[in-house]
Amino acid sequence: MEEQTVEALIENFAEALTEIVGAAPHILREPEGARGSYRPDFVMEMSRDGEPYRLIVEAKLSLFPRDAREAIWQLRNHLAHHDVGADPAVPVLIAETISPGARQLLRKERIGYFDSSGSLFIAARGLYLRVDKPASRKQSRSLNNLFTGRRAQVLHAVWVAKSDWFGVHELAERAGVSPATASETLIAVERREWVEVRGAGPSKERRLINPRALLDAWSTYQGSVKPKAVRYYYVRSTTPPDLQRRLDHACQGEGIPYELTGISAGQIHAPYLSNASQVSCRIPAGRAMHAVLDAIEARPVRDGWNLGVHELKSDDELPFRQRIDDLWVADPLQTYLDLLQAGGRAKELAQHLRAEKLKA
Repeated sequence: MEEQTVEALIENFAEALTEIVGAAPHILREPEGARGSYRPDFVMEMSRDGEPYRLIVEAKLSLFPRDAREAIWQLRNHLAHHDVGADPAVPVLIAETISPGARQLLRKERIGYFDSSGSLFIAARGLYLRVDKPASRKQSRSLNNLFTGRRAQVLHAVWVAKSDWFGVHELAERAGVSPATASETLIAVERREWVEVRGAGPSKERRLINPRALLDAWSTYQGSVKPKAVRYYYVRSTTPPDLQRRLDHACQGEGIPYELTGISAGQIHAPYLSNASQVSCRIPAGRAMHAVLDAIEARPVRDGWNLGVHELKSDDELPFRQRIDDLWVADPLQTYLDLLQAGGRAKELAQHLRAEKLKA
C-alpha cells in the first residue's frame, strides 16, 4: 500500500477509537524483521474502563474473504511466535474497503477491523466495540465493479457454467470478452471465494462453488442502483403472445438480435402471474431497432404502454439468450436481475423464478 494511504487509515482509526473510548491510543511502529519474516504494520496501546489492550494492526488496500483468511493466519502465527507484552493482544485488520463477506468472517473469528467508511469491530476479553456505517461511493465502486459492463458478462458466464470446470479462454469466449478481462474478473471472484481453483498457469481452471453468495451479492447490487432507462411504446390491437411473435418476425427480417425479458421472460421460464398484459425486450439501439419498431407500428407513449424496450449499446450484450417456443428469451439469471428492477408484481415473480430455476 502507498504510505500516504496507510497513514490516513491509521489516523482515522486512532480518531475513531478516541471518540469511542474517550482517550487517544498510543501508536508504536513495529521494527523491521529479518528478510522474509512477517511483521504487522503497527501496534496501538489503548485502555477501556481502566483495562489496557494492545492492538496488533495490519493494513491492507482492500479485504475480501480470501485476503482476510490469509491475513488472519499471518496475524495469529505472529502472535503465537512473538512476545507482544503482558497486555491482552488484539489482532486488527484495517483497509480502505472491506467486503461484507470479509467483515462477517472477521467477526466470526473475532479479529478486529476498521475501514475508511468508519466501520469498526474489536472484540476481546472485557471489550466489545462495533460500529457499522454505509459504504462510501469509492468503496461501493470497489465492491460492485463486478456487476457492470464486461465484468458482469464474465460473472454471468461463471454462473452459466454452473459446477463445470472452465479455463480463462473458454470463459472469455463464452462471455464475448477479452481473455484479459476474463482473467481480471476471475481473480476478483476468487478473492470473494465464490469459485474454487485447480492447476496453475495456462492450465488453471475454476468452477463455481458458492452460487448463493454470488446471487445474493448481485441481487443486493441490483437493488441499490437506479434502473436503466426503458422506452415505452404502444402497439395497436394485439395480445402479448401476438406482439411477441410480431417482434420476433420483425427482428429476423432486420437481422437484429433481441431477447424478451422482465415479466415476459419470467412467465415463459416459470409461470406465476395469472395475467401479463405487457411485453419487455432488450435490443441493440440503432437504425435496425427503429426499423423493427416501425415494422410493428410501435408508437412512443408515456402511459398505457404494452411494449417496453431496454436499449443495448451493442449486439454482443446478448450472449446468453435462449430460443424457447420460437422466441428469443433472456436466460433465467438475466430475467431475474431485470425483474428485480421492474415495478408491480415483478419482484414476486423474481423470487418465484429464483426458487424454480436459479435454485440458489
